[in-house]
Amino acid sequence: MKKWLWTIISFLIFLVIFRSFLLTSYIVDGQSMEPALPDGELAFVNVIGDVVKPVETHDIIFFKVNNQTFVKRVVATPHDYLSVHRQYLYVNGERYSKQRADYQDLLNINGQYGQVLPEKCYIVLGDNLKESVDSRTFGCVNENEIIGKVIGHFDLKFNE
Repeated sequence: MKKWLWTIISFLIFLVIFRSFLLTSYIVDGQSMEPALPDGELAFVNVIGDVVKPVETHDIIFFKVNNQTFVKRVVATPHDYLSVHRQYLYVNGERYSKQRADYQDLLNINGQYGQVLPEKCYIVLGDNLKESVDSRTFGCVNENEIIGKVIGHFDLKFNE
């Protein structure tokens, strides 16, 4: 009997440590990341990912800005060159998306010139730009605001 009790206690301790320091989960709230992460899905987030592999362009991350938690896609990382032409966003000279939007607020500049992102600065956008509050609103996401990268997701809506 004592062996089973010790096994259960050890497993619970392991689970708490694993959940607290390695992996956590969030329920996606909103339509800003559709179709990649629909509203109501459970997202699994690797909270030590940047230690193992740094955040890269196209990663989906959870982060906190002004005490609010967001989930968005990374479109530019430190030292990338951003520019806007005819309402299209360009990252390092390549058009980022087929969607036109008002990207000018990302740059804090006038005219047709671009900007190199500073150290620890990440630009994030929702996949569904019309429903997204993202870097166009709050600017650069600082490296220390990143919670972790999405490594998987699970549909919680079984009956729909």
